[in-house]
Amino acid sequence: MPDINLAAYSVFVPPDPFEDHMGPIYYRLDGDARQAGSVHCVLPTHAAHGNYAGGVHGGALLTFADYALCLVAGRAADGGTNTSFALTVSIAAEFLDGAHIGPPLEARGEPLQVTGRLAFARGTITQEGRTIALWSGVCRHVARAKAMARKEETGSRPVEAVAQKVPAGFDLFATASAYSRHIGPIYIKAEPEGASAVQPTLPRMCNSGGALHGGYLMSFADSAITRAAALATEMAPSTVSFAAEFLSGGDTTAPLTTRVEIPRRGKSIAFLRGLVEQNGRGLLSYSATMMLRPRS
Repeated sequence: MPDINLAAYSVFVPPDPFEDHMGPIYYRLDGDARQAGSVHCVLPTHAAHGNYAGGVHGGALLTFADYALCLVAGRAADGGTNTSFALTVSIAAEFLDGAHIGPPLEARGEPLQVTGRLAFARGTITQEGRTIALWSGVCRHVARAKAMARKEETGSRPVEAVAQKVPAGFDLFATASAYSRHIGPIYIKAEPEGASAVQPTLPRMCNSGGALHGGYLMSFADSAITRAAALATEMAPSTVSFAAEFLSGGDTTAPLTTRVEIPRRGKSIAFLRGLVEQNGRGLLSYSATMMLRPRS
Protein backbone atom coordinates (compact mmCIF):
# COMPACT_ATOMS: atom_id res chain seq x y z
CA MET A 1 0.00 0.00 0.00
CA PRO A 2 2.49 2.66 -1.17
CA ASP A 3 0.05 5.59 -0.82
CA ILE A 4 -1.07 4.81 2.75
CA ASN A 5 1.48 4.93 5.57
CA LEU A 6 -0.21 2.89 8.29
CA ALA A 7 2.42 4.00 10.78
CA ALA A 8 0.58 7.33 10.82
CA TYR A 9 -2.72 5.61 11.72
CA SER A 10 -4.14 4.19 14.95
CA VAL A 11 -6.16 1.14 15.95
CA PHE A 12 -9.06 1.27 18.36
CA VAL A 13 -8.17 1.35 22.07
CA PRO A 14 -9.09 -0.64 24.13
CA PRO A 15 -8.48 -3.63 21.81
CA ASP A 16 -11.53 -4.97 19.98
CA PRO A 17 -11.37 -8.77 19.50
CA PHE A 18 -13.60 -8.96 16.42
CA GLU A 19 -12.06 -6.01 14.61
CA ASP A 20 -8.57 -7.37 15.34
CA HIS A 21 -9.59 -10.84 14.11
CA MET A 22 -11.17 -9.71 10.83
CA GLY A 23 -8.86 -6.73 10.33
CA PRO A 24 -7.09 -5.01 11.85
CA ILE A 25 -8.78 -1.73 10.91
CA TYR A 26 -6.93 1.59 11.11
CA TYR A 27 -8.05 5.21 11.40
CA ARG A 28 -6.62 8.72 11.43
CA LEU A 29 -8.15 12.04 12.48
CA ASP A 30 -7.31 15.09 10.39
CA GLY A 31 -8.77 18.43 11.39
CA ASP A 32 -12.07 19.23 13.06
CA ALA A 33 -13.85 15.94 13.90
CA ARG A 34 -17.19 17.68 13.33
CA GLN A 35 -16.38 18.30 9.67
CA ALA A 36 -16.85 15.94 6.72
CA GLY A 37 -13.81 13.88 5.74
CA SER A 38 -11.90 14.42 8.99
CA VAL A 39 -11.85 10.68 9.82
CA HIS A 40 -10.04 8.35 7.41
CA CYS A 41 -10.48 4.60 7.97
CA VAL A 42 -8.40 1.90 6.25
CA LEU A 43 -8.97 -1.86 6.02
CA PRO A 44 -6.11 -3.80 4.40
CA THR A 45 -7.71 -6.72 2.53
CA HIS A 46 -6.42 -10.28 2.57
CA ALA A 47 -7.48 -13.78 1.54
CA ALA A 48 -9.63 -14.35 4.64
CA HIS A 49 -11.97 -11.56 3.46
CA GLY A 50 -12.92 -13.51 0.35
CA ASN A 51 -16.39 -14.38 -0.92
CA TYR A 52 -17.34 -17.10 -3.42
CA ALA A 53 -16.26 -15.01 -6.40
CA GLY A 54 -12.87 -14.12 -4.94
CA GLY A 55 -13.88 -10.56 -4.03
CA VAL A 56 -14.41 -9.03 -0.58
CA HIS A 57 -17.33 -10.58 1.35
CA GLY A 58 -20.36 -8.42 2.13
CA GLY A 59 -19.94 -9.14 5.86
CA ALA A 60 -16.46 -7.62 5.80
CA LEU A 61 -17.80 -4.54 4.00
CA LEU A 62 -20.63 -4.21 6.53
CA THR A 63 -18.19 -4.51 9.42
CA PHE A 64 -16.01 -1.80 7.87
CA ALA A 65 -19.05 0.43 7.33
CA ASP A 66 -20.08 -0.08 10.96
CA TYR A 67 -16.57 0.82 12.11
CA ALA A 68 -16.55 3.99 9.99
CA LEU A 69 -20.02 5.00 11.19
CA CYS A 70 -19.01 4.67 14.85
CA LEU A 71 -15.75 6.58 14.31
CA VAL A 72 -17.32 9.41 12.32
CA ALA A 73 -20.41 9.74 14.51
CA GLY A 74 -18.58 9.15 17.79
CA ARG A 75 -15.78 11.64 17.09
CA ALA A 76 -18.34 14.24 16.00
CA ALA A 77 -20.16 13.70 19.29
CA ASP A 78 -17.06 14.21 21.48
CA GLY A 79 -15.16 16.60 19.21
CA GLY A 80 -12.35 14.13 18.60
CA THR A 81 -11.42 13.89 22.28
CA ASN A 82 -12.08 10.12 22.52
CA THR A 83 -14.25 10.69 25.59
CA SER A 84 -17.30 8.75 24.38
CA PHE A 85 -18.30 5.34 23.06
CA ALA A 86 -20.49 5.10 19.95
CA LEU A 87 -22.97 2.22 19.77
CA THR A 88 -24.76 1.52 16.48
CA VAL A 89 -28.55 1.84 16.60
CA SER A 90 -29.21 1.35 12.88
CA ILE A 91 -27.21 1.17 9.67
CA ALA A 92 -27.92 0.87 5.96
CA ALA A 93 -25.53 0.13 3.11
CA GLU A 94 -25.85 0.07 -0.67
CA PHE A 95 -23.23 -1.89 -2.63
CA LEU A 96 -22.37 -0.21 -5.93
CA ASP A 97 -19.38 -2.26 -7.07
CA GLY A 98 -17.36 -5.29 -6.08
CA ALA A 99 -14.16 -4.96 -4.03
CA HIS A 100 -11.02 -6.99 -4.80
CA ILE A 101 -8.70 -8.81 -2.43
CA GLY A 102 -5.33 -7.06 -2.16
CA PRO A 103 -5.85 -3.26 -2.41
CA PRO A 104 -6.91 -1.56 0.84
CA LEU A 105 -10.43 -0.32 1.41
CA GLU A 106 -10.90 3.26 2.57
CA ALA A 107 -13.86 4.90 4.31
CA ARG A 108 -14.67 8.53 4.95
CA GLY A 109 -17.83 10.08 6.27
CA GLU A 110 -19.84 13.16 7.07
CA PRO A 111 -21.43 13.87 10.47
CA LEU A 112 -25.00 15.00 9.91
CA GLN A 113 -26.31 15.86 13.37
CA VAL A 114 -25.47 15.27 17.02
CA THR A 115 -28.12 15.39 19.74
CA GLY A 116 -27.93 14.71 23.47
CA ARG A 117 -27.91 10.94 22.91
CA LEU A 118 -27.69 10.26 19.19
CA ALA A 119 -25.29 11.00 16.36
CA PHE A 120 -26.14 10.68 12.63
CA ALA A 121 -23.59 10.18 9.86
CA ARG A 122 -23.17 8.95 6.29
CA GLY A 123 -20.22 8.10 4.09
CA THR A 124 -18.56 5.95 1.47
CA ILE A 125 -16.26 2.96 1.11
CA THR A 126 -13.80 3.22 -1.77
CA GLN A 127 -11.03 1.10 -3.27
CA GLU A 128 -8.43 2.52 -5.65
CA GLY A 129 -10.71 5.49 -6.32
CA ARG A 130 -13.82 3.38 -7.08
CA THR A 131 -16.89 3.79 -4.87
CA ILE A 132 -17.70 0.35 -3.50
CA ALA A 133 -20.51 1.19 -1.06
CA LEU A 134 -22.54 3.98 0.46
CA TRP A 135 -23.45 3.80 4.14
CA SER A 136 -25.53 5.79 6.62
CA GLY A 137 -26.59 5.22 10.19
CA VAL A 138 -27.38 6.33 13.69
CA CYS A 139 -25.27 5.80 16.81
CA ARG A 140 -25.99 6.26 20.48
CA HIS A 141 -23.07 8.01 22.15
CA VAL A 142 -22.24 7.36 25.80
CA ALA A 143 -19.62 9.15 27.90
CA ARG A 144 -16.56 6.90 28.15
CA ALA A 145 -16.11 7.57 31.89
CA LYS A 146 -19.73 6.67 32.57
CA ALA A 147 -19.51 3.52 30.45
CA MET A 148 -16.29 2.38 32.17
CA ALA A 149 -17.77 3.05 35.62
CA ARG A 150 -20.82 0.97 34.72
CA LYS A 151 -18.58 -1.81 33.41
CA GLU A 152 -16.59 -1.88 36.66
CA GLU A 153 -19.80 -1.87 38.69
CA THR A 154 -21.59 -4.64 36.81
CA GLY A 155 -18.55 -6.64 35.68
CA SER A 156 -17.61 -7.63 32.17
CA ARG A 157 -19.79 -9.89 30.11
CA PRO A 158 -18.40 -13.41 29.74
CA VAL A 159 -15.87 -13.73 26.95
CA GLU A 160 -14.55 -17.20 27.66
CA ALA A 161 -15.35 -20.04 25.25
CA VAL A 162 -18.45 -21.97 26.33
CA ALA A 163 -19.46 -25.35 24.92
CA GLN A 164 -22.60 -24.84 22.80
CA LYS A 165 -24.86 -27.44 21.24
CA VAL A 166 -26.12 -27.09 17.67
CA PRO A 167 -29.80 -28.12 17.29
CA ALA A 168 -30.63 -31.32 15.41
CA GLY A 169 -31.19 -30.96 11.67
CA PHE A 170 -28.43 -28.41 11.06
CA ASP A 171 -25.37 -29.37 9.03
CA LEU A 172 -21.97 -27.71 8.92
CA PHE A 173 -21.82 -25.26 6.02
CA ALA A 174 -18.74 -26.95 4.58
CA THR A 175 -18.67 -24.85 1.38
CA ALA A 176 -18.87 -21.50 3.18
CA SER A 177 -16.77 -18.64 1.82
CA ALA A 178 -13.28 -17.90 3.14
CA TYR A 179 -14.63 -14.99 5.20
CA SER A 180 -17.42 -17.05 6.79
CA ARG A 181 -14.97 -19.83 7.68
CA HIS A 182 -12.57 -17.26 9.12
CA ILE A 183 -15.26 -15.92 11.47
CA GLY A 184 -16.29 -19.36 12.75
CA PRO A 185 -18.24 -22.52 11.86
CA ILE A 186 -21.81 -21.92 10.70
CA TYR A 187 -24.55 -24.54 10.44
CA ILE A 188 -27.38 -24.48 7.89
CA LYS A 189 -30.78 -26.15 7.56
CA ALA A 190 -32.73 -25.88 4.31
CA GLU A 191 -36.24 -24.49 4.72
CA PRO A 192 -39.11 -23.96 2.27
CA GLU A 193 -38.06 -20.87 0.30
CA GLY A 194 -34.85 -20.29 2.23
CA ALA A 195 -32.80 -21.53 5.14
CA SER A 196 -32.14 -21.28 8.86
CA ALA A 197 -28.66 -20.78 10.28
CA VAL A 198 -26.96 -21.37 13.63
CA GLN A 199 -23.53 -20.22 14.75
CA PRO A 200 -21.86 -20.95 18.09
CA THR A 201 -20.40 -17.76 19.57
CA LEU A 202 -16.70 -17.35 20.38
CA PRO A 203 -14.65 -14.75 22.29
CA ARG A 204 -13.22 -13.38 19.03
CA MET A 205 -16.74 -12.32 17.98
CA CYS A 206 -16.95 -9.69 20.77
CA ASN A 207 -16.29 -5.97 20.91
CA SER A 208 -14.07 -4.21 23.43
CA GLY A 209 -16.89 -4.25 25.98
CA GLY A 210 -17.35 -8.02 25.86
CA ALA A 211 -20.66 -7.96 23.93
CA LEU A 212 -21.06 -9.49 20.47
CA HIS A 213 -19.77 -7.04 17.87
CA GLY A 214 -22.28 -5.37 15.55
CA GLY A 215 -20.13 -6.19 12.54
CA TYR A 216 -20.12 -9.85 13.56
CA LEU A 217 -23.93 -9.90 13.88
CA MET A 218 -24.24 -8.45 10.37
CA SER A 219 -21.62 -10.87 9.02
CA PHE A 220 -23.66 -13.79 10.36
CA ALA A 221 -26.84 -12.35 8.84
CA ASP A 222 -25.17 -11.73 5.46
CA SER A 223 -23.86 -15.30 5.31
CA ALA A 224 -27.33 -16.59 6.16
CA ILE A 225 -29.15 -14.55 3.50
CA THR A 226 -26.61 -15.54 0.85
CA ARG A 227 -27.10 -19.23 1.57
CA ALA A 228 -30.89 -18.89 1.83
CA ALA A 229 -31.10 -17.10 -1.53
CA ALA A 230 -28.85 -19.71 -3.17
CA LEU A 231 -30.95 -22.60 -1.87
CA ALA A 232 -34.26 -20.99 -2.83
CA THR A 233 -33.26 -19.91 -6.34
CA GLU A 234 -30.37 -22.24 -7.32
CA MET A 235 -28.63 -19.10 -8.59
CA ALA A 236 -25.58 -17.07 -7.49
CA PRO A 237 -26.73 -14.23 -5.19
CA SER A 238 -24.89 -11.03 -4.31
CA THR A 239 -26.02 -8.39 -1.82
CA VAL A 240 -27.16 -5.08 -3.32
CA SER A 241 -28.43 -3.40 -0.16
CA PHE A 242 -28.56 -4.28 3.53
CA ALA A 243 -30.24 -2.56 6.46
CA ALA A 244 -30.17 -3.48 10.14
CA GLU A 245 -31.55 -2.32 13.47
CA PHE A 246 -29.76 -3.34 16.67
CA LEU A 247 -32.26 -4.45 19.28
CA SER A 248 -30.17 -5.85 22.13
CA GLY A 249 -26.68 -6.96 23.09
CA GLY A 250 -25.51 -10.56 22.84
CA ASP A 251 -22.79 -12.55 24.61
CA THR A 252 -20.79 -15.77 24.23
CA THR A 253 -22.95 -18.04 26.37
CA ALA A 254 -25.18 -19.41 23.58
CA PRO A 255 -25.26 -19.73 19.78
CA LEU A 256 -27.00 -17.31 17.43
CA THR A 257 -29.92 -18.39 15.27
CA THR A 258 -31.79 -16.84 12.36
CA ARG A 259 -34.54 -17.86 9.97
CA VAL A 260 -34.30 -16.07 6.63
CA GLU A 261 -37.60 -15.18 4.95
CA ILE A 262 -37.92 -14.39 1.24
CA PRO A 263 -41.20 -12.49 0.94
CA ARG A 264 -40.70 -11.83 -2.77
CA ARG A 265 -38.32 -12.74 -5.57
CA GLY A 266 -38.13 -12.51 -9.34
CA LYS A 267 -35.84 -13.81 -12.05
CA SER A 268 -32.95 -11.53 -11.16
CA ILE A 269 -33.71 -10.08 -7.73
CA ALA A 270 -34.79 -11.30 -4.29
CA PHE A 271 -35.93 -9.49 -1.15
CA LEU A 272 -35.03 -11.06 2.19
CA ARG A 273 -35.51 -10.35 5.87
CA GLY A 274 -34.87 -11.98 9.21
CA LEU A 275 -34.10 -11.67 12.88
CA VAL A 276 -30.89 -12.74 14.61
CA GLU A 277 -31.75 -14.21 18.01
CA GLN A 278 -29.97 -15.61 21.05
CA ASN A 279 -31.92 -17.68 23.57
CA GLY A 280 -35.16 -16.37 22.03
CA ARG A 281 -34.15 -12.69 22.42
CA GLY A 282 -33.95 -10.57 19.28
CA LEU A 283 -30.53 -8.98 18.73
CA LEU A 284 -30.61 -7.77 15.13
CA SER A 285 -33.47 -7.15 12.70
CA TYR A 286 -32.28 -7.09 9.09
CA SER A 287 -33.51 -6.82 5.51
CA ALA A 288 -31.67 -7.09 2.22
CA THR A 289 -32.00 -6.95 -1.54
CA MET A 290 -29.95 -9.46 -3.53
CA MET A 291 -29.12 -9.69 -7.23
CA LEU A 292 -29.43 -13.16 -8.77
CA ARG A 293 -27.16 -14.40 -11.54
CA PRO A 294 -26.87 -17.82 -13.18
CA ARG A 295 -24.23 -20.01 -11.61
CA SER A 296 -21.10 -20.32 -13.70
